Amino acid sequence: MKNVVITGSTKGIGYGYAHEFVRRGHNVFITGRGADDLTKALNSLSKDAANGARVAGAPCDVADVNQVQAAWDQTTAMFGKIDIWINNAGFARTGVTLLQLAPDEMKTMIESNVIGTINGSQVAVRGMQAQNHGTLFNTLGGGHDGRVIPGMIGYGTTKRAVRYFTDSLIKELGKDSAVKVCMISPGVNITEGMLREVQAMPPAERKKALWPINVMGDYVETTTPWLVDQMLATVAAGESGKHIAWLTGGKIAGRFLTAGFKKRDLFARYGLSPA
Repeated sequence: MKNVVITGSTKGIGYGYAHEFVRRGHNVFITGRGADDLTKALNSLSKDAANGARVAGAPCDVADVNQVQAAWDQTTAMFGKIDIWINNAGFARTGVTLLQLAPDEMKTMIESNVIGTINGSQVAVRGMQAQNHGTLFNTLGGGHDGRVIPGMIGYGTTKRAVRYFTDSLIKELGKDSAVKVCMISPGVNITEGMLREVQAMPPAERKKALWPINVMGDYVETTTPWLVDQMLATVAAGESGKHIAWLTGGKIAGRFLTAGFKKRDLFARYGLSPA
């Protein structure tokens, strides 16, 4: 049984991770900024916990390092130690140009994606060094590899920063460190945040935007079982520096090659099909 902390896990892919860990019998501590969302997620996850797994959580703004440290302290007080820490909390505003990107949106992306990852990494690495073991997973996203993607100037910039930071941390700690650092690229997942963006689009813009998402996208319940299995295997092997990627270059190419023959409409269940 592992003890797992997942930031930003009351909804979306973070919640998906939490669900997969508890149903495999691992203790999970979740965080989120909304108290109501946190309560709802805890109640739901508790019903799925297997083999005596425990579920706990607390409100946490990852941009505040004191709140992140409090999450570590509360988890260790309950579970004794932390084996896996996943920096998942983040915010995305995509499909916009620089001039369309609101200053508050850019600020939130920097605070959540970059500062939140740095805060979580500092707290986790310090705590894991003290207990002499643990694995940290940082979340990458579109643009992390330097590839320029239209409409992702803000989000891609933050994820490029997260990649540089994580690569640097891996080298800084060294291959013999008791603390392992790895990366996750969860792919294109249909989450609450994405649905909000799609709902706000004019019909013509929506039709254009949904086509590549329908080719590359997946539901959270599709990606998270595989991603959690990969994380657990990485921890068991004691690996550091591993990049767990759902959407590989080969998979992306294959999907686009067959897109004309395999029609997908991931948004039909939400009533948001292309106009």
